[in-house]
Amino acid sequence: MSIAAAIRIASAGQDRVIDHAAAFADRRGEACFVISIVDALPYGGFDDRERANVECNLARIHAANAAPVMQEGADVAQTLLTVGRSFGVGTLFLRSGRVAERLLHLHPPFDLVVVGSE
Repeated sequence: MSIAAAIRIASAGQDRVIDHAAAFADRRGEACFVISIVDALPYGGFDDRERANVECNLARIHAANAAPVMQEGADVAQTLLTVGRSFGVGTLFLRSGRVAERLLHLHPPFDLVVVGSE
């Protein structure tokens, strides 16, 4: 099994999710992936602020010894389900919101851990 975090790669404030997933993976001795679902690959259509967020998030992922996974998809919850299955995810960390609620309704074969913003 592996551990994963689902983030918005172009958004600020994703470090708590990354850090929680990476620490959990480290304690369990498992691989950690950080999954971001984007509208289209390659993900180059960002403004300067978003680009800075991407760079910050990628640096955080690297510092956490996690592997970034970028996946194209229009339905974030369904795509997370598919990616999670293919990477053998046992536990997925994510922030609360519509995606987390929708993912619960899809009955994922992995545990979900919702990380608060503070």
